[in-house]
Amino acid sequence: MRTVMTIPKNLADGDDLIVISKKRYEQLQKHLREVSDALGKISRGEKELREGKTRITTKSLKELYR
Repeated sequence: MRTVMTIPKNLADGDDLIVISKKRYEQLQKHLREVSDALGKISRGEKELREGKTRITTKSLKELYR
């Protein structure tokens, strides 16, 4: 037997409504956090590069800190 659910119109607020499993939702939330973190780090790195706070080298890290 199928379960019938009534979704109030104000819940979707005229937009599309998508139903996904809780597991999939949690996976998407985790992915969003990881991507947001990576984009923040990239942004900070680009800012530091523009401000001249970074070193660019073809040497290894060991050679760089000698």
